[in-house]
Amino acid sequence: MAERTGRSPIYLEAQARLRDFIQETGLGPGDRLPAESALAEQLGVSRLSLREATRSLQTLGVIEARHGNGLFVSAFSFRPLIEQLPYGLAASGTALEEILTAREAMEVGLMPAVARLNPRAELAECARLAEEMSALEARGESFAEVDKRFHLSLYRTLGNPLVDNLIEVFWELFTRLGDAIPVPPEGGRGVVHLQIIRALQAGDAEAGIAAMQQHFDDIRVRAALVAGPARPSEDAGVISG
Repeated sequence: MAERTGRSPIYLEAQARLRDFIQETGLGPGDRLPAESALAEQLGVSRLSLREATRSLQTLGVIEARHGNGLFVSAFSFRPLIEQLPYGLAASGTALEEILTAREAMEVGLMPAVARLNPRAELAECARLAEEMSALEARGESFAEVDKRFHLSLYRTLGNPLVDNLIEVFWELFTRLGDAIPVPPEGGRGVVHLQIIRALQAGDAEAGIAAMQQHFDDIRVRAALVAGPARPSEDAGVISG
């Protein structure tokens, strides 16, 4: 194929052709791409254009370069999406609400599936994490990482890698945007999480869903206290969810 320049830059055309090549040839994560010269000939682009395209696709996490071994198809990940976020996003109060709404819809919506499975081992681990959160909170220490593990563990039992990735993306985005959301002085974040798990362990799906919804209502109330760009203060803390 000859290179086309009328509709898009040459390297973007090469990028599109390379993505199509990976899909059409059935290459998957870990598979090696042909050598640069052979690949450029197959795609009908110059080696220079191909080189620019592969650099872009590495940034996007589509392919990876292994020193001395060539180019390989990468496993899908949302990590490049997070890393490519514009820094100015953190200044937008609207963005915070949008991320909260999306995450709330997903987590509350997944609760019935978790309740149906009733994963005893995973729920026991979540209860342990909730109690660890309470202990850290009582000592005035950060429990954000334990909080994150709680939410990931709760839905991992669904065996859905896409859900796992989205939960992590929503968590990291919301954490980045919510640095100035005040932590409630009365505490109780671990207790709120434990209520969700105790309801599920008791087989009360409706109570579990209601507790998760209440959890997000509480976050929304605290998020509403933040107006405009985040301003650091003594009372501000990393958002927990």
